[in-house]
Amino acid sequence: MAAGILAVINGYLGDRGWSRRQGSIVDATLIHAPSSTKNKDGNRDPEMHQTKKGNQYYYGVKAHIGTDDK
Repeated sequence: MAAGILAVINGYLGDRGWSRRQGSIVDATLIHAPSSTKNKDGNRDPEMHQTKKGNQYYYGVKAHIGTDDK
């Protein structure tokens, strides 16, 4: 699967004279939390933010998970 993704990316980059030989797959999943979530001190978690995906806004944390084909 990773080789197929890399082939598609190289197809786009090849039009510009660039290429990639290897890379990482990163999943940037949104972990949704209610906007009223607060810690024991009554403050919101500083790592949580609002983000927009498409036309929908979400409040929570982005989990960036990286992997490779090995």
